[in-house]
Amino acid sequence: MAANSPDKARVLEQCERDLDLAIERLINLRLDPEHDAGDGAAPFVSVTGDDFHRAPAAAAAEAQIAVVPAPSSGGSGRTLTREEWIERLVGEMASAADAGDARARAAGFLEEFVAAERDVALWQNGVLKKAVLVQHHLDQAKEAANRELRRQLAACQERVRSLETDKYALSMYLRQAQPQGGSMTGPFHPAVF
Repeated sequence: MAANSPDKARVLEQCERDLDLAIERLINLRLDPEHDAGDGAAPFVSVTGDDFHRAPAAAAAEAQIAVVPAPSSGGSGRTLTREEWIERLVGEMASAADAGDARARAAGFLEEFVAAERDVALWQNGVLKKAVLVQHHLDQAKEAANRELRRQLAACQERVRSLETDKYALSMYLRQAQPQGGSMTGPFHPAVF
């Protein structure tokens, strides 16, 4: 991690205004020391249904949501790559003494894998709930802003109607005050009118 500090600082400086771009570049740098210790080029994998899908580098931030975490019994608390899951399965099968032991080991491995998949699903569900809550708050704020704008628009329209009424009344008073000829005649001082 210490070797990546200059790279990390450079990326953060370049992307200080664009958070998504900064996250993507930091993920591409593979700043996780546990991943650096292993096969550095191993891609993250997401589990959907019965098959594995490689996460593209451009969508690495989205792929982290679907990364399969290591089983809690392992204690490492980090995500496992496809290759690491395969190595664990092969290791379990290679250390089996007979077919019965292999079945028991495969069942245990599958339980760990399903538990890891369930943990990811629960985490994703929590993230989704938070996103829905944030979206709900944003929608409420927009609705409140729209209501306020509608209220202001109605007040402005009422003010325009009031001013038009006043203008009409003043024009009527002016017509009544003027002589029938329409122009002011007589000894009126021109600077006053």
